[in-house]
Amino acid sequence: MKYKSFLKENFFLFSSVNEQKIDQMLLFDGISIEEYAPQDILQSSKTQGKIGIIIKGNAIIRSGDDGVIIRKLTSKDTYGAACLFDKPTYLTYVSAVSNCSVITFNKDFIEKCIAYDENVAKNYISFLAKRISFLNSKINSYTAKNAENKLYAYLLQLPRNDNVIELKVSLSTLAKMIGIGRASLYRALEKLENNGTITKQDKKIILNEV
Repeated sequence: MKYKSFLKENFFLFSSVNEQKIDQMLLFDGISIEEYAPQDILQSSKTQGKIGIIIKGNAIIRSGDDGVIIRKLTSKDTYGAACLFDKPTYLTYVSAVSNCSVITFNKDFIEKCIAYDENVAKNYISFLAKRISFLNSKINSYTAKNAENKLYAYLLQLPRNDNVIELKVSLSTLAKMIGIGRASLYRALEKLENNGTITKQDKKIILNEV
């Protein structure tokens, strides 16, 4: 397969799986490479689910009800794992922001991989557990009583290295993602920095109290 090395390094289901077994699984039916133009819909929770991993390009996951950005996707990011085996009652959709190349895996492929190597099942469970934690943090941010609590709850669930978070979205987009106005976001950042909770350095935020 053209992107074999990419998948071995970046597809969460293949983590800690024997390389020879990965080679065998990549021969299973149910893999496709798809190209999308800006604003194309990669996937909707109304349709039969697939797991997708972005090879190149940018996409976003939005709520279908109000259009709120739930998550931004870039190269190596994955979508669709949570709704592969059951269509959710809520509507979300993944749309391209730029030209995108995506590898998708259908349900049959994933089931074959799970049956072939138990580590695939373990990786899937671990991934879903992390997504549940992420969604819980989103709930906390939306139900927090003020803007700084919403912001801090959201920051806590972002990937970080030695408590350093590198923001991958604009402040305007960040404000929409946590459900507050842009002016409120600026005030929240200022309050968190003034009380020593965070230190902001351009596109980086340091969490001082974690």
